[in-house]
Amino acid sequence: MLTALLIAMLTAITVWWLLIQRLKDKPWTKQGVIPTSQETVTSSAPKVGLWVFLAVVTSLFGLFSSAYMMRVTGHAGIAIWQPLDEPNILWINTLVLVLASGAMQIARNRIDTDDLTGGRSYFLTAGVLTVVFIAGQMLAWQQARAAGNLGPGSPAYAFFVLLTAAHGLHLLGGLFVLGRTTTRIFRVDANNVVARGRIRMSVQLCTTYWHWLLLIWLGVFALLLST
Repeated sequence: MLTALLIAMLTAITVWWLLIQRLKDKPWTKQGVIPTSQETVTSSAPKVGLWVFLAVVTSLFGLFSSAYMMRVTGHAGIAIWQPLDEPNILWINTLVLVLASGAMQIARNRIDTDDLTGGRSYFLTAGVLTVVFIAGQMLAWQQARAAGNLGPGSPAYAFFVLLTAAHGLHLLGGLFVLGRTTTRIFRVDANNVVARGRIRMSVQLCTTYWHWLLLIWLGVFALLLST
């Protein structure tokens, strides 16, 4: 119960901090040319596509979580669930992912104000922190396997690897997009309004993706700790 409360508090603090960072951007004070209907449709399409994809990802983790809970409770004929002691490094990994998401938000705020130099430094920081998180997850697998007598044949260990690996693979896919966007940020012509607009859109999509995967990880982490 205490662990679930700590995770809930961490989630609330994370969401609050991200909202504060977004409000600091003060989008209502921005001035500029009102986009045409065609531009609005073009810019909205990637956002709609991303949210559809995130809905699919959320459903996938929902199915994994349901299967996990069904196996924990078990039924006649199935071996009793033997809990796995989650490695303490998961707490450090969680903090690293929170920092990565925060760096991504700061990068978005900087780039939204045409501060490409400051934005790309935070964008790169978010990518490096994400790589550190994934490396930490792989280390957690080794520590979990070495703990006690649990191994690849343990359902608890198998689900632990499944949930963390699925989340890590989605982050790896995000890193591919992040790498392409970073390259474009370094090559963009500061006087090219269209190019800056495309980069701004890419950074916004990456930021949303990272925030969402952070929330998914917090949910997965809470599930693992609760059982």
